Amino acid sequence: MSTANRQPSDQNTEGHPISVVVRRTGLSQDILRAWEKRYEAVTPLRTATGRRLYTEEHVAKLRLLKQLVDGGRRISDVADLDLETLRRLADEDASEAVVGPRLTPRRAVSGYLATCIEAVDRLDRHGLEQALDTALVALSRPRLRSDVLVPLIHALGERWQAGTWRVVHEHLASAVLRTFLWQLWRRSEPVAGSESVVVATPAGQRHELGALLVSGVAADLGWRVVYLGCDLPSEEIAAAVQTSQSRAVLLSLVYPMNELRMFEEIRRLRGLLTPEVEIVAGGRAAPAGRDELEVAGVVVADSLDDLAAILESIVPDGN
Repeated sequence: MSTANRQPSDQNTEGHPISVVVRRTGLSQDILRAWEKRYEAVTPLRTATGRRLYTEEHVAKLRLLKQLVDGGRRISDVADLDLETLRRLADEDASEAVVGPRLTPRRAVSGYLATCIEAVDRLDRHGLEQALDTALVALSRPRLRSDVLVPLIHALGERWQAGTWRVVHEHLASAVLRTFLWQLWRRSEPVAGSESVVVATPAGQRHELGALLVSGVAADLGWRVVYLGCDLPSEEIAAAVQTSQSRAVLLSLVYPMNELRMFEEIRRLRGLLTPEVEIVAGGRAAPAGRDELEVAGVVVADSLDDLAAILESIVPDGN
């Protein structure tokens, strides 16, 4: 077993508090505690009062684990590896990141997206399902989302509006994507005792693919997702937050923000929640309404990476 997982001597009281580890590793307290509890990634010292203390080796291991998970590996696959093995994997991943752009067109990420679009063109449901499954095997989940799923969802709206695709193309692709995103999210089992996050679209927003997409991002980060679906009044979203004792609300905004009604709903939701509950809005329509959203007390996520960073910054009080 790695010394990073061994309890240091009772006589050795040197160590870093969790606030320092959070700053040095970039991990949130929620994620750090989840990795300790569920995967035993590290076992920190405890002071007489129960406060955690982390050694330099703990910090080094946690940095490597974050690097590997950010690169697409599952924490369950790497948590119990020793430092030497983790460093080797990190070097391999860094090397692959350099080599990746020179891969043949058939294996390139753009090829997976093109195959998906071609399948939609033909109304080939099986072909689209197969293309998505192939991309899932070949790519990390963060890269799958950012380089295949997000562009494909954008293509649905753009090609339908341009008349390149008919309503039947949009319906077929949406049905396949809805099932795929749901399954992708459900593969990330919630950590026992993890913080909850409510995911929904507010009243008037009827597209749920973005909400399903961000549910997977949150689940990958260790959050327990309370998924409500689309087109919900603020009172219902607030009730779900209270019942589930959620720390945050993720709102997917797709339609252009004209929207007196939209801002009224969001302001009402903010007023129904305690200040400690963060509201985060993402989706194609969110940046256009940034000023109004921020005035309403909402944080705007410009990308899935931005969303992940925001979620990791939301930490509970404590050691």
